[in-house]
Amino acid sequence: MDSSKDTAATHVEDREEDESRTAAHLEPLTAEDEAPHYSVGLRTILAITALALANCNATLSNTTNTIIKFQVISVGGASEASWIANGNFIMTLACAPILGSLADRLGKKWIVVGGCALGVAGSFISSSAKDVHTIVGGNILVGIANAGCIVSIAANQEIVPNRLRPYAFGFAQTINSVAAVVGTFLAGVFAEHTAWAWSYRFNGIVYAISGLAVLLTYQPPPTAIRRSNSIREILLGIDYIGMVLLAGSLACLVIGFTWGGTTYAWSSGTIVGTLVAGCVGLVAFGIFEWKLCGNNALLDHRLFENYNFPILCFVCLIDGMLLLGINVLYAQEIPDLFIADAVRIAVILSPYLITSTVGCLPAGWIMGKTKSYRAILIAALLWCSLFTGKYSVEIDCRRLRLTMGTGLMALIDSSRLSWALAFSALFGLGTAVTTVIPSTSSPIDG
Repeated sequence: MDSSKDTAATHVEDREEDESRTAAHLEPLTAEDEAPHYSVGLRTILAITALALANCNATLSNTTNTIIKFQVISVGGASEASWIANGNFIMTLACAPILGSLADRLGKKWIVVGGCALGVAGSFISSSAKDVHTIVGGNILVGIANAGCIVSIAANQEIVPNRLRPYAFGFAQTINSVAAVVGTFLAGVFAEHTAWAWSYRFNGIVYAISGLAVLLTYQPPPTAIRRSNSIREILLGIDYIGMVLLAGSLACLVIGFTWGGTTYAWSSGTIVGTLVAGCVGLVAFGIFEWKLCGNNALLDHRLFENYNFPILCFVCLIDGMLLLGINVLYAQEIPDLFIADAVRIAVILSPYLITSTVGCLPAGWIMGKTKSYRAILIAALLWCSLFTGKYSVEIDCRRLRLTMGTGLMALIDSSRLSWALAFSALFGLGTAVTTVIPSTSSPIDG
């Protein structure tokens, strides 16, 4: 077992080496560059596990979205049901840049632990709800909590050497995917046999356990910025304008797409104005970060010296859309197509959840062994597009013709349950790769 002192010293040495490379324009690391005496002992493994558990809270909290139909049956407010999911989602979008920036300056540990504490409060508020507004209010707190919890992804990668990052993140995402499977089934069981509120209570318990685990096992050295600046300098150096522009623009887009076609017509001034404001805000954010913000930019300019970082950000966007679509949209489509039993809904969701879980570890292992991230990423995205893209094949006795049509998941109807199970299972294999690859990719990748 490695001691706390040895672990902290090792982390400091590794961090200082990484900082010297950052100062040298992010020169790529190689296996030979890493400290040969770096030891990953029991304490580090426990910290990795605790951080993986904290990261899974964001996924676990979304499993309550699979039983939104049962929540509004109980408390009413069906017309506002979309905000049960969107309250969480918007606040995570709005707060993630702020908490991420603060974590780099003040240290990640207390951001993660604080997020877990807020998740406990939000989960139990939602569980006590007698109306839909209380559920939404609790989920707003949970969204802020998740913005803190996902900082654990970066914390996880910082305490292992470069060569072990794919394995560490593959393990973390496996824990994350297991939480999705367990949370989805428990949500169905609670909704069907006890009370939907127990799904929120279970989440609150996991938030508490993960926060305590991080508090006890994760002991990193002070951040580089914290060692060299006062608190006042740190707070003054944060890109608040960029945060407001990004969070506000994304919130406008989410609100516009949520209200469009339901609360308001797509052609209404409210929807058009909201969507235009979101798009203009994103353009303004890009110009501000590029030309006006300088060294304190929310998006460090060195990250854009090549195309790797923006490409991986785009992959994260796609992966988030796919996961949200499964947890929220597909989960609401299943009772309309097949059956309204909460447990059976979880069963129909399980092929996707299981294959996306099982696929994380081999995906991380293959990437760690081959370093062939580009080829694996392209293959995974093409595979996912087969199920979500706009392709179909028309066959008659005279010709075979490829035409624009619908992806395989869109072919599912009430008579094709076996198709739904098979397609979602195969689809999950692709998202296992797109989930693991962005955070494991590093400057050593070609």
